[in-house]
Amino acid sequence: MNASNRENLVTCPVTVKTSATGDNATVVTLGQMQDGKFVAFTHDDTNNVVFVGVSEGNAVINRMIGIDYAEVVELFTRAVNNRTRQRNYFRLYNQMLLNEISEEDFYATIENDEDDYVIEELETPSKERLLHALKLSKNIKDVNNSEDFSNLFSFDSVETDKQLANIKEDACIQ
Repeated sequence: MNASNRENLVTCPVTVKTSATGDNATVVTLGQMQDGKFVAFTHDDTNNVVFVGVSEGNAVINRMIGIDYAEVVELFTRAVNNRTRQRNYFRLYNQMLLNEISEEDFYATIENDEDDYVIEELETPSKERLLHALKLSKNIKDVNNSEDFSNLFSFDSVETDKQLANIKEDACIQ
């Protein structure tokens, strides 16, 4: 949770009976977040924390894990689409090498269907978006360097390298 959310939290050690199991539980934190409310209970004997409350969509979960589900889906979709573009390009290139199509047809096909073959690296991601993409890239095969990474997520490679250097520098300072 970020600092602004912590200001709205109140610790209340109150023992209550849980309706599901009848076990005693202690209310450890009550809080109201900007986009939802939650109450946290912890079972006395297990120290498991159970969150109960009302939230709009995945607001509380997104805050807890520090990433927006829609952004994860968008980044993974972009990565899959860019890998598909790479595959399409190399299939077409292979056809040209095998003389199944001419060099002119190769370039004409790419020019006519650019979205199917060309990865545009135009986005300059925010630091937060870059960190999300870094987390996701750990689960994707063959992301071995910043060029692979930038290409995968359509990030501007020069700006991404600058930001990665800053992130690395920040990590060394802390």
